[in-house]
Amino acid sequence: MAGATDTSFALIGAGGLGGPVAYALAAAGAGRLVLVDHDRVELSNLQRQIQFTTADVGRRKVDALAGELVRRGYPADRIRALAVRFSPETAAEVLRGVDVVVEGSDDPATKFTANDEAMRRALPFAIGGALRHAGQVLAAVPGRGGCYRCLFEEPPGSAPSCAEAGVLGAAVAVIGGLLARAALELARGGATELLVVDDVSARSTPRRVRYNPRLGCPACATVGGGRSADALEHP
Repeated sequence: MAGATDTSFALIGAGGLGGPVAYALAAAGAGRLVLVDHDRVELSNLQRQIQFTTADVGRRKVDALAGELVRRGYPADRIRALAVRFSPETAAEVLRGVDVVVEGSDDPATKFTANDEAMRRALPFAIGGALRHAGQVLAAVPGRGGCYRCLFEEPPGSAPSCAEAGVLGAAVAVIGGLLARAALELARGGATELLVVDDVSARSTPRRVRYNPRLGCPACATVGGGRSADALEHP
């Protein structure tokens, strides 16, 4: 891929991370943006989801975000707004024609699904997460290093959402910026890496963490359709 202007990005999650990422990709001239989120805007979202205002409360997030991008000058005909939950059942439609997958939801199961579906299709992807004062971004190129399952193996039995555990607005902004940068670097052929921010309030710099592919990782085994869709059990 030559760069953002030639690249189609699927952005899974139109909330706290999705807003800054969408702004950055649109400003970089992304060839196409596929916005994916089944949720609606709530008043409690506004302190960390800068793309929305009180006028958007009750609207579908993908519609509100698409409208904001158009207001900022991004062409409406280069946006697909899909008000669906990303899942193995919707992945084929969501990822049709996509070059890079970007996951910024606050749902662990969705992160694993994004990892698995991108690996199976050999699509570069970036997964970001923020909670309280910290966060991380994993960028991966299938076949060139490990994946999200190499690190975390399986979704946790239960995990608090941002709304439940709390998240500093600045942490969302920092991780969103790193996630956008990772997506743009992947569009230019970037490599697999893991960035960790331990404490935004302490002004810590991102740490690059090295890790190896995990022997026996079921997602890595499916790269490019190497195994059947039944090789993984999705939550």
